[in-house]
Amino acid sequence: MLLDISRALRTPGEDFPFMHRDAIPPQEIFGETVTFDDVLLSGHFSFAGESLYIRGTLTAIANGSCAGCLKPVKLPLEVSFEEIFARQTRYSAPVEEEDPEEERLMFEGSKVELSHLALTLAVLDLPMRFTCGDDCPALAAMQPEDDTPTHACQKDMPDQHPFSALQQLLTKDQEV
Repeated sequence: MLLDISRALRTPGEDFPFMHRDAIPPQEIFGETVTFDDVLLSGHFSFAGESLYIRGTLTAIANGSCAGCLKPVKLPLEVSFEEIFARQTRYSAPVEEEDPEEERLMFEGSKVELSHLALTLAVLDLPMRFTCGDDCPALAAMQPEDDTPTHACQKDMPDQHPFSALQQLLTKDQEV
């Protein structure tokens, strides 16, 4: 969906409020499909020089499954953002990539596509795994009953960590 920025182009430097509803397609994340509802970008935009400045908040509802019991989970998202879109016209010189890893946001004409921005903001705000809460019976069953930590200490079990072979070589070298 496109955001009409023609008012900002006519009056550079002036701030304009906006509310933009968008749709984010289902995303496959770590083997699980996550869907998004009620995606709304709201805030202000202004135009200065050859850049469009957009700042505001993305709100959405992410739908996934609990990592423990697989029940559906609705997670509210709220992400603040500030982005700069560079104007590109057919008469402007091609943009030279200073850093090929850096992604530049571009726009052409009087409308800006915000779908990629919404997708990026929403996915980056997701937790590593969805949980239905502290009262999840499956997650509670995975926790030990006593207060011992769930990870093994490397000193107690030296052969159980990924660098145990290197540690053994170091120990043998010191004995010689």
